[in-house]
Amino acid sequence: MPGPRRKASTIVDVARVAGVSLPTVSRVLNDTVPVRPATRARVLAAMEELSYRPNSAARTLKSGQQSIVGVIAPDTVSYGRARMLAQIEERARSREYLVAVTYVEPDVVGKASSALDVLLGQSVVGVVVLDLNTYDAPALQARLGDVPWATVTNGLGLTIDVPHVMVDDRLAAADMTRHLLGLGHHTVHHVAVPGFGSDVHSRELGWRDALLEAGVPVPEPVMCDWTPASARLAGLRLAGDPSLTAVFCTNDEIALGVMRGLHEAGREVPGDVSVAGIDDQPLAQCWVPALTTYRMDFDWAGAAAFELLLDPLHGADRAGRPTSGIIVRESCSQPRP
Repeated sequence: MPGPRRKASTIVDVARVAGVSLPTVSRVLNDTVPVRPATRARVLAAMEELSYRPNSAARTLKSGQQSIVGVIAPDTVSYGRARMLAQIEERARSREYLVAVTYVEPDVVGKASSALDVLLGQSVVGVVVLDLNTYDAPALQARLGDVPWATVTNGLGLTIDVPHVMVDDRLAAADMTRHLLGLGHHTVHHVAVPGFGSDVHSRELGWRDALLEAGVPVPEPVMCDWTPASARLAGLRLAGDPSLTAVFCTNDEIALGVMRGLHEAGREVPGDVSVAGIDDQPLAQCWVPALTTYRMDFDWAGAAAFELLLDPLHGADRAGRPTSGIIVRESCSQPRP
């Protein structure tokens, strides 16, 4: 009677025995990027020792016309990242690339991560990171090794030299706060969310910049998480402040939740309180009243990051220019006397 079947060796086993990274083994297998002769010899020796044979999928990737572009993100459900990802997939498809999306939590990027290892074990031609300011940039750079990459970032904490697209949250938040002050409000309250790690969120920084620049009082931010339900509670809390006339919210979904809370408390928008957000997601123009917001051109950011990956010097030019700016709607007005 035959004994138990021996488990087939994997690319992970080869990398461990050869003492190299998964991307290095992948490059030896697919012969896509030059590998130093000594390193190649170690990988080939490990494959021989383990009797490793590439599977049919790997051979298909090597011989087929389509290559893979990886995308790393802390989530793919937020409005901005979803729009950027849609543009990356659209541009990749038009160039006959496949897209592999990998969810990587910010606090594990410097550690062993099976999701990241699987991505880098494929024949990726490069990686787009959405967005760099959520990650430890040097740790991520070390994990990617010599894999080409580009990123979208808000610019905070950008300590490494990597092709990047700037989505300036801080400037957008400051501009929206200035808009509310320009309507005559004595100050602007803020519904904030936690930043990444111990950092203050960049949109909270922009709100604070504008108030300090104008020399007006800086109210204590009301904190919530990223859900409209928690924003509704923030709106109920703010409604009890008789000095409240204007609120700037971290994004549109939070603004809609705040408006709901204010409504339930009997505060009229915009008659009693003006409310503004950031992003210009589709629901913003359909709400009653329609939401004044700052449009962030996430479509442009995703397209530009993909083009930068393929051409770090001039690729962003092929994405055109971003169409960002304040969209004035019904939720903001001058304060009542």
